[in-house]
Amino acid sequence: MGTVLQYLQVRALGLGLRGRHTAWFVVAAALWLMNRARRGEDVVYRTELKAGERLVIGTHPPGTTPAADA
Repeated sequence: MGTVLQYLQVRALGLGLRGRHTAWFVVAAALWLMNRARRGEDVVYRTELKAGERLVIGTHPPGTTPAADA
């Protein structure tokens, strides 16, 4: 089904950019969002937290190790 959505996205974008109708451009944008949401490759870590648990997200400069939790 992904190829069908991509085909429709390309066609709608083409029609929208050629000035046929603004609605085609909106359809293309919506299909792009649907395709992006279906990929799911942007998820790096997923977990379910229970009551009282916490997830701490931080950054550190490249080439250094993260500091121990104090």
